[in-house]
Amino acid sequence: PPREPRPPSLEPSPKDDGSGFRGSGLRKKRSWSVSDIANAVQRSVGSFADKAKSFFANKGGTDSPDAKEDEREAEEVKRIKDWNALLAKNPNRSVMSSSRVNRLCWKGIPSSVRGKAWKAIIGNDLKITPELFKINLKRGKKLWEEQVTSCKGRRVNNNGADDGESREDSMRIIQADIPRTFPQLKFFHKEGPFHAPLMEVLQSYVCYRPDVGYVQGMSYLAAILLLNMPTFDAFQCLANLLNQDIYFAFFRMDVDKMKTHLKVYQALLKEKLPNLHKHFEVIDIKPGMYLYEWLLTIFSRSLPLDIAHRIWDNFLQHGQVFLFRTALGMLKTFEPRFLKMSFEDCLSILNRPPEDIDEKTLFENIHRIQLTSKRFERMVAKFSEEAAKSADNRRRPSHIQE
Repeated sequence: PPREPRPPSLEPSPKDDGSGFRGSGLRKKRSWSVSDIANAVQRSVGSFADKAKSFFANKGGTDSPDAKEDEREAEEVKRIKDWNALLAKNPNRSVMSSSRVNRLCWKGIPSSVRGKAWKAIIGNDLKITPELFKINLKRGKKLWEEQVTSCKGRRVNNNGADDGESREDSMRIIQADIPRTFPQLKFFHKEGPFHAPLMEVLQSYVCYRPDVGYVQGMSYLAAILLLNMPTFDAFQCLANLLNQDIYFAFFRMDVDKMKTHLKVYQALLKEKLPNLHKHFEVIDIKPGMYLYEWLLTIFSRSLPLDIAHRIWDNFLQHGQVFLFRTALGMLKTFEPRFLKMSFEDCLSILNRPPEDIDEKTLFENIHRIQLTSKRFERMVAKFSEEAAKSADNRRRPSHIQE
């Protein structure tokens, strides 16, 4: 009798792994029942479904606004948790200067813990107490009333300094300066909730450091602090912040030290952005035309508040070197545009950067400006020594000059 045709072999071919189902176990099995096949198919289909689900959840879904928002919220919650755990231990200065805190600051400190974090990072080397604040506040209010009612005729220059050793008369320009502080927010206008606290912080500081007095730009620093912490904490942080070398020199109007920092910046600009440095020289743009405002207000007046806050986070953590990296990062961000612009157009952007500046791009460019604190300090020391030597030569008689 004719032989019955054999059923097609279910043996996987060398190029197959078992009817296309990888990892099903069919490759190794020479004979199997219907239940074996069903179980293998179920396992393979289940594995495929899991992979498909994972793909659409992790890949296809990340482009949706809701998925991105959920991811941002989850990251924010984690950062808040990390900061709360850190600050709960009342960390000292060495802990706050760790690489872990550096990473946390780079991402930006969450607004809900920013005030506490800043206070911990800045520290209180000056030992400012609530009692000291109250003493200076009481004296400041008294001086304010006297100056307003008596209209003293002592001459005050544009920087707030008077003709005597004390600069307490500079308090008279605080009232005019406050409404110009973040005018778009209106928080600091006379009817705003932060007008009185800002007056108190600045009046107290003028009495605390009458040799410094009030200088335009201070209101922005005090205002940023008040947006993140109570009045006394803002005064304590402002006093300690302005005690740093760069700000003590700048607000004391120490011309020699200001010129030194300007020379350091100029040297870094030439090194890091040589094409832009050359273009600025051709169109005659000097660093002093824009850099002082950036530094004196820690970019608070020039950049959107959210970006300015993140710059503060990193400046307080890393010191003045981060301000110079930020300045160069700003220039790098706009370099393609600057290279095609005239003097007037460049200066317009330098003095008022576009409000839609991209935060991610800016911080990527800041990151590309490689500059360590040690190298920055060496540059400052070098230019300071050269300035001192030059000044010494000018004082010597011409026949014995070097």
